[in-house]
Amino acid sequence: MTGSSYIELPAYIDRKRGTINPQNNDQQCFKWAILARHVVDNLSDKYKYCVGKNYTQHEAKYNFDDISFPTPLSDISKFEKNNPNVTVNVYGLDKKFQPPRKYPTYEVYPLRVVDEEKTNHFDLLLVTDGDNSHYVYISNFSRLVRAQKTRHTGSVVFCKRCFTSFDDRRHKFKLSGQEALD
Repeated sequence: MTGSSYIELPAYIDRKRGTINPQNNDQQCFKWAILARHVVDNLSDKYKYCVGKNYTQHEAKYNFDDISFPTPLSDISKFEKNNPNVTVNVYGLDKKFQPPRKYPTYEVYPLRVVDEEKTNHFDLLLVTDGDNSHYVYISNFSRLVRAQKTRHTGSVVFCKRCFTSFDDRRHKFKLSGQEALD
């Protein structure tokens, strides 16, 4: 599975406002999804989706050497090796029909999850449309998956591996390291 050029997100996912979907017309959506983190805070909604100077000015922050475009999941390990303080999780999107609803819902599921998140961590969504795939930056993981896991409307923290939800960030850290074994 590889990511290539722009695919519009389903409205159900887009309305959650937990992703930045770079509108690229080349095969480098992996690169633009990574760089979207730096664009997110600097521009209004109108401009943060259009790939241009707002994205390219951040290219030097990461080493994209030896990465194929379109980028297969296997090349993400190369990207992490090129950038020792970076880790990347990738999630897929599954379309679900739940009667009596007229419209489908979508469920996020893990495709590639690192054992431990480093300082500079990215969560990406890999969406597909027939033979085409596209990487999207997940700017708010909780907002993206909350409705599929809980009816809780307040702030929730999720384990990015098993999607267990926590009302508070302190409890999430019990899932890793020595505390997970105690």
